[in-house]
Amino acid sequence: MQLVLYQLLLTLGLGLVMALFASAMAGKSALVGGLIAVLPSYYLAKRMLSRREELSASDSLRNNYVGSVIKIVYTVALFVLVIFSLEINFLILISTYFAVVLTNWFGLVFMDLSEAAK
Repeated sequence: MQLVLYQLLLTLGLGLVMALFASAMAGKSALVGGLIAVLPSYYLAKRMLSRREELSASDSLRNNYVGSVIKIVYTVALFVLVIFSLEINFLILISTYFAVVLTNWFGLVFMDLSEAAK
């Protein structure tokens, strides 16, 4: 969940910077692009952390796959909803989306995500 918080902070920061230095539409596009990355990540993190009972290895793996598929569908649905309903700058939206998604990769490299770190 800490990684999702970092994604949200990055989203808010990018949205604010774009609004201040470019335009209100650029800020909105950046904010929405970041949220398209954050909301499905939050869903998956919440789903993974809420499964406290002991699952067999196959059930745990199945749970991970199902959650990941739902996250992908959720992301695609958000993109479709935003593209067809909001006036946004697509280049800024997609750039911010990728920047926020990249925090997952950097988080895996630089953060201690083990159980012992909690």
